[in-house]
Amino acid sequence: MVYSISMDNLNLPTRRNLLLAKQRLALARKGYDLLDKKRQVLVSELATIQEQAGHIWNQLCEALDIAYAAVHATHAHIGPKLISISQDMPKDATVMIHFRGVMGVELPHMEIIKTKKDKHAIPYSLSQTTVSLDETVQAWSKAQQLIVTQAAIENTIHKLCLHIKKTKKRANALGNITIPMYEARINYIQERLEERERDELARLKLVKHHSATRGLSPSQPPLV
Repeated sequence: MVYSISMDNLNLPTRRNLLLAKQRLALARKGYDLLDKKRQVLVSELATIQEQAGHIWNQLCEALDIAYAAVHATHAHIGPKLISISQDMPKDATVMIHFRGVMGVELPHMEIIKTKKDKHAIPYSLSQTTVSLDETVQAWSKAQQLIVTQAAIENTIHKLCLHIKKTKKRANALGNITIPMYEARINYIQERLEERERDELARLKLVKHHSATRGLSPSQPPLV
């Protein structure tokens, strides 16, 4: 790809602009390396999370199958009482969200927190129920925790994919636009400076030769 050089102040063939362009090129290359490293780390993290997501999904499906089977078994034992008991079960749950940073990306981890009161409280009568109801409550409690975990994993995967896409886009902008632009600017300024030096050297040689032919010292100006 060929980049045209516009004649603005930064493209003027001066040593100051050459030094400035080299500094910005070094900064752009460093930024590209950091973005590429960030992308690699995020891709590796995404692969790990996706592997965990597969295991959690299998556990969730298994837990839901057990929970629904427990509901059917409990309904067979206590009948319509199951509906009234389910209405008395606590509806609110405290979800604690923790974040961990990976290359500047905040990834969530969620879990259901139960107080000591919630852990030991039984919202139904033990004398009017069976063991199958206890198994149902435990099964749905486990399924509920896996649902929250699965939600956190899906959110993490979404955030990682989004940041990987943004990081790749920024790295491509540096690698395909910014870095080649500064390389072209440096080459242009260097060529102009070298050409100016050659012209100046040729002019000095011409003045020296002209002075020598007239018997003048190189430092003495020629007579007009």
